[in-house]
Amino acid sequence: MKVLRLDWNLVLEIINMIVLYLLMKKFLIGPVTAIMEKRQETIEQQLSNAEDANKQALDLKEQYEIKLEKADETSKEIVNKGKQEAKKLEEQMLEDAKKQAERIIKEAEETVALERKKAVRDMESEIAGLAMAAAAKILGENGKESDNRDFYEQFLAKAGESNDTNSN
Repeated sequence: MKVLRLDWNLVLEIINMIVLYLLMKKFLIGPVTAIMEKRQETIEQQLSNAEDANKQALDLKEQYEIKLEKADETSKEIVNKGKQEAKKLEEQMLEDAKKQAERIIKEAEETVALERKKAVRDMESEIAGLAMAAAAKILGENGKESDNRDFYEQFLAKAGESNDTNSN
């Protein structure tokens, strides 16, 4: 069996290993760890920036949707206002047309009434003229009852004809 011996080679090798470890830790593991930590911080910073950008994008999307809803409501209000104004204009035009029609009808009725009065006056003056002529004829003839009866019938016939022509 071999017994473990401590000699100077072993001690030097252990010292070499410790020095190598310390050198590696100082010049290799330390900088690599620092680089890894920096990289870790950069990645965390980028993730944080990405989350902030995502939140901003979501906020902008929400604001856009709100503006879109407001625009839709505004367009509906404008359309409704237009419809109401068109309806008011239509009602006003109908009312104006009705007033104008009533005015035209009233004027026509007044014209008809005036024409009727004129026709009645004309008939009355004609009848009066015929009555005067008949009276003059009766007084002028002094005569016979049969002549008076004939004259009366002629008078009625002429008065009837005058009345028939004026009523048409």
